Amino acid sequence: MRTQISGKQLDIGEALQSHVKSELGETFEKYQQRPTDATVVFSKNAYEYSCEASVHLSTGLTAAASGHAT
Repeated sequence: MRTQISGKQLDIGEALQSHVKSELGETFEKYQQRPTDATVVFSKNAYEYSCEASVHLSTGLTAAASGHAT
């Protein structure tokens, strides 16, 4: 699986990248899915951090999620 993890106006460290990869791996292992590639983008807007994730599955479906917190 190809994984692209990036940040808009943020420096994404190695620890965050490895955490995202391990959590994605555990999630897809749990649900027996076969992802082909994943894109995760972290950003900051004033006082709020947000994350948007998009994963393309081998079945042709795309799973997307987003979240934000202070």
